[in-house]
Amino acid sequence: MSAGSADRSSNRFRLLLETQRGQNAAGRAPLQLTALAVRGEPIAYADAVSREFSPIEVGYEWGPPWSTTWFHVTGRVPSSWTDQGVVAVFDLGFIDATGFTCEALAWKDGRPWRGIDPNHRWLPIEGADVDFYIEAAANPLTFFAGPEPAPSMIALREEPAPAFVLRQAELMIQDRHIRDLTLDLKVLVELLEALPDGQRRTEVQRALDQFAQTADPDVLKEALARPSTSKHLVHAVGHAHIDTAWLWPLRETRRKCARSFSTQLALMDEYPDYRFACSQPAQYEWMKESYPTIFEGIRKKVASGQWEPVGSMWVEPDCNLPSGEALARQLLYGKRYFMKEFGCETKQVWLPDVFGYPASLPQLIALSGGNSFLTQKLSWNETNKPAHNTFMWEGIDGTRIFTHFPPADTYNGDFSATELVRSAARFKDHARSSMSLYLFGWGDGGGGPEPDMIESAHRLLDLSGAPRVELSSAAGFFEAAAAEAHDLTTWVGELYFELHRGTYTTQAKTKLLNRRAEQALREAETWSIATGAVYPAAELEAAWKLLLVSQFHDILPGSSIDWVYEDAERDLAGVIETAAGITSGAHAKIANTGEGLVAFNVNSHPRREVVEVGDELVVAEAPACGWAAQPSQSAAPEQPVVVSDGLMENGLLRVSWDDHGLLTSIWDKQANREVLAAGARGNLLQLHRDNPAQWDAWDIDIDYMKDPVDLIELSSRAIEIPGGLRGAVRFNREFGSSTLTQRMVLDAGSRVLRFECDVDWHEDHKLLKVAFPVAVHSARATYEIQFGHVERSTHANTSWDQARFEVCGHRWADLGEAGYGVALLNDCKYGYDIHGSVIRLSLLRAPTHPDPTADRGQHRFMYALMPHPRDFREAGVIAAAEDLNAPLRIVRGNLTEGERRSLVEVDSPQVVVEAIKRAEDSDATIVRLYESWGGRCTARLRTTLPASRAFLCDLLEREREELKVSDGVIELELAPFKILTLKLQP
Repeated sequence: MSAGSADRSSNRFRLLLETQRGQNAAGRAPLQLTALAVRGEPIAYADAVSREFSPIEVGYEWGPPWSTTWFHVTGRVPSSWTDQGVVAVFDLGFIDATGFTCEALAWKDGRPWRGIDPNHRWLPIEGADVDFYIEAAANPLTFFAGPEPAPSMIALREEPAPAFVLRQAELMIQDRHIRDLTLDLKVLVELLEALPDGQRRTEVQRALDQFAQTADPDVLKEALARPSTSKHLVHAVGHAHIDTAWLWPLRETRRKCARSFSTQLALMDEYPDYRFACSQPAQYEWMKESYPTIFEGIRKKVASGQWEPVGSMWVEPDCNLPSGEALARQLLYGKRYFMKEFGCETKQVWLPDVFGYPASLPQLIALSGGNSFLTQKLSWNETNKPAHNTFMWEGIDGTRIFTHFPPADTYNGDFSATELVRSAARFKDHARSSMSLYLFGWGDGGGGPEPDMIESAHRLLDLSGAPRVELSSAAGFFEAAAAEAHDLTTWVGELYFELHRGTYTTQAKTKLLNRRAEQALREAETWSIATGAVYPAAELEAAWKLLLVSQFHDILPGSSIDWVYEDAERDLAGVIETAAGITSGAHAKIANTGEGLVAFNVNSHPRREVVEVGDELVVAEAPACGWAAQPSQSAAPEQPVVVSDGLMENGLLRVSWDDHGLLTSIWDKQANREVLAAGARGNLLQLHRDNPAQWDAWDIDIDYMKDPVDLIELSSRAIEIPGGLRGAVRFNREFGSSTLTQRMVLDAGSRVLRFECDVDWHEDHKLLKVAFPVAVHSARATYEIQFGHVERSTHANTSWDQARFEVCGHRWADLGEAGYGVALLNDCKYGYDIHGSVIRLSLLRAPTHPDPTADRGQHRFMYALMPHPRDFREAGVIAAAEDLNAPLRIVRGNLTEGERRSLVEVDSPQVVVEAIKRAEDSDATIVRLYESWGGRCTARLRTTLPASRAFLCDLLEREREELKVSDGVIELELAPFKILTLKLQP
């Protein structure tokens, strides 16, 4: 059969299917409606039903953007409809040409009943009397593909015009026989569209032709009775991916969850073999707080095995940007929640929609007790599609995790025969495995699976022409697939996502607050341990969970509406304030009241550096993870900083710049070599046109590199600090509609050249980068990731190299050759590109979708260049980047001069202490550390904390091995990038 003939045949049968669908509802009866409009924040059911409702009719205009309208629905089923399937059918005006949608929750007898949305439009009616309420939300759709900016959702909250027209609200008879016949026809039409030419396709087409002529249902049943001959088994799991925030604020996600979850609970009662997988404990907790009857329903269905908690993390976070400790806390709080509330331990990390996965994640999964990983997102890769669906993923430490990418390439499957057949055909590992996972259901408030999907599943369980299907669970799939798979390929290193590279940079203020909040919580926990006072466990846990929600994969990456960032910035500022208050209280308790200076160092190496105390500069020092009283007089530097017009130097570096304020030379006195490439200018700010073809806030397209504008012009410059302990020069620039002030700072005894930036940014579709062409040649550059680092190419030899034109790094990136290197550090940035010998950092973007004013306004951030002899490990780059992000804290106190204490110190520079905290279930202290160089080492950890016994634990703080403690010293053996969690018992 030709392609044209096949298309015509398919179209003919599609028309037949639509005709059959039109016969599904027989008989109609009216409903009586009244309405209550609520502007602003939603109100509770009890509040709503106590207010006065007004009579309305079909055609009623309702719902200004982000408002709620409550409908009271009453009526009576006609007596002639007795013993027939009766449903209430609604069209609330779900999709409107102006770009609005509607989702609603039906309440019955004071309890959430079912969701109503474009995919779930009818409610089953039992009994003669009809009486229930509908809570309908008017939610704008805000993702547009065009060049015009998206509307501001903050401004749209004040829009007075109605968004919807009530189009349908009536009772109908749903004829089960006709419905079954329609579903039979649907599955066969879809199967026909998926089958290649051959005997089975001919059989299906013949059956459909015969049905079209005779309307004999037995013809369809006979065609559906032929068993599958496929060796491939699809484990089908119901799913309702709900972004914790995206084109709607957090407040609306609670209601999306209530609508979808109530619908799924009702479906489980109707279909006992149906199972539904749901991740994100934060959303469960919202149900427990706001919809306790839904939560109790979930608890019962978990116990019965129909509802499956999955995922292990508090939310489905971005994995590129959070710190290593934040990812550990996602697993700690997520898994503990499921264990506490449902008595089950999830074994998989479930991140279908996340924008890339660091090479340290396999170890974190294993250390949390997990054994498998799921995502689908890499099927979106622009250049190199994943070569496998089922494989082993090996991290930087050597940990391997069983990994699966569902071959349907979606986590919102529609359970069409077409999708099932093509999914099995796309599976890339038939020689190694005979199973794949299929996630079906409408996501993001779409209600999850609908009855037709489950009905289709029943018809596809064992159907010729399609793979075999089992309504399964995620855990069941992973257990079965891991047991039967063999000779799996191993992928080593990061799972880089070849798309959405702009998410390393967009919404810079949120990213800065995130970095500050992570650091603030680290300090609050450490110093709370030090005081020996009552540990503020509840306060810290609440702050951590607020931070973890803000790390959701459409919040922290910058891909949400403006309302989301209004909330995120408020929440993150609150985390910082809470943590800072805890830290200040602990500092005061330790230092006491006085006029002496006490320096607190949360980092895991001793420090000596220049700090500001009021208007004065002093040299302060402190031990690792500890504090020290400072001498009454600060010693003068042996080699002070000297600044003149065009020159700044200390004992290690001599920095020169031209009349444009661009660096012309950085001479390394110790290494006796030039740092900048010959004839190049350093600290060059470059402005690029940034117009991605789609996914505006998400993407940076490779063609942005064409024709950058070098920001050469200088408005003014001035020497701010002429030397001594510190030198500082200020450069002011104006470009476009923006201004930028840079303060270039060099301290005595330091080889870290800092650039403190204040930017008033008002560009559209521009990308601002800073470039340092350096006199270093290497085919590979190194970037910090969580709990370690990775190398990436500086060339574009292969398609894989070419795709990594923008990559994610944390606090530092380094380009090094034998004996020398240059590191670029930062305090809140994540997007890097290092091509050839040019190191660049992405500073700001200016997309207009879905937030029309993303990043516009004031920004303050810092980056720093660190030239260094020797390898970056031995040169202290890791410690320098840690110091840049965690300055010494100087407080007034009355400790005796020279008094000092280190809570934890390690005798190897390879080992970094990441966290010191109270154990979750006891008064023990948890110390988390890791090997940071990528090499094996033996280290001695010394602690002044109470430690009569010590245990090696997993991330959930479960004891795995006892370690010997001798006079506060513990001997440790660490493999490359190994993460250790120690429990010190008093």
